[in-house]
Amino acid sequence: MSPRATPDRIALSADGLFCRLGFGADRFELRVDALDLHAGEVLVILGPNGAGKSTLLRALAGLERSANQRAIRGGPGPVTLVFQRPAALSGSAEFNVRAALLSQKMREETRRERIAHALARFDIAHLARHDARTLSGGELRRLALARAFVLEPEVLLLDEPFDDLDAEGQRSLSLDLQQAIADTNVAVAMVTHDLRRALLLADRIAVLARGELVQHGRRDDVLLRPDSTEVARTVGMINLAKGRVRRREEGVSWVEIDEGFEVPTAKDLEIDRKIWIGIRPEHLKLDVGRGDGQPIGKAIVLSLVSDGLATVVTLRVREHLFTTHLLSGRGLARRLQPGDPVSLAVRPDQVHTLPCD
Repeated sequence: MSPRATPDRIALSADGLFCRLGFGADRFELRVDALDLHAGEVLVILGPNGAGKSTLLRALAGLERSANQRAIRGGPGPVTLVFQRPAALSGSAEFNVRAALLSQKMREETRRERIAHALARFDIAHLARHDARTLSGGELRRLALARAFVLEPEVLLLDEPFDDLDAEGQRSLSLDLQQAIADTNVAVAMVTHDLRRALLLADRIAVLARGELVQHGRRDDVLLRPDSTEVARTVGMINLAKGRVRRREEGVSWVEIDEGFEVPTAKDLEIDRKIWIGIRPEHLKLDVGRGDGQPIGKAIVLSLVSDGLATVVTLRVREHLFTTHLLSGRGLARRLQPGDPVSLAVRPDQVHTLPCD
């Protein structure tokens, strides 16, 4: 087995990474104590605007002058960054991919094979002779990825790779990217604001806030067990409410978030303790008597918004707003209207808790 195929091999590490940009009131600092990129895995970097996501990618690529580059350790292979706004050189798409190999010594036959394979990998072989400057936005993104993969990188850094693509463009590009990662075992770090797309691709998640790495780990660990309400909102656990533990029964703690409205959690919590509860939208159910969870009370439908696949339902529970997701075009998603009363249910083991500050 080659070193490149070693399972769970760390392809790039950042330990004690520090960057400082700007001066005075405009100064921004990025600090990352420890972060690893694993071969064959996708690390998705999430965080609000200004958190330092793109700065982190530039630092990992060795392009951020203010970074202490000795904090970054990698293998012998190339580290390639694909920018958020990919640009094309004057000339054909094939020439643009060839340009990435100008500094590489290899036989011309090998060079042609790698170029043809990179173009085919991202389904733009038919555009090889086209002027790259006439390509659409989606085609340019595919060209940028072909240009990156022709280098056979050890590490691939992607800044908003699905930006400005329509739903079908995102779907098809993510499938091609998944296949390319599986075929090459490249380690990927990706910044994206599209949480749904991120969750489809991610093996690991890193969350940045105010220039600090506030949580990172395996995908489901971060999604289901965020360390703070800030991280919870960033990873889509938007159903958050503060309450007090009122009772414990049969391994379930009941948290009252409003008078007479209690939410169960499988956590063993001290009576009268103040606590945050968090529920992912996909785990909050509309109770229609199918035993989808523990009934927790009534709500009023405020709005329904569909993207054709999922319908996002906003609900009011007393003074709190909650969100759930339904499959569009069928069942309750077709029948519900704003103002309708509904019953809610949740499984106690899918209710996360966080301490109050």
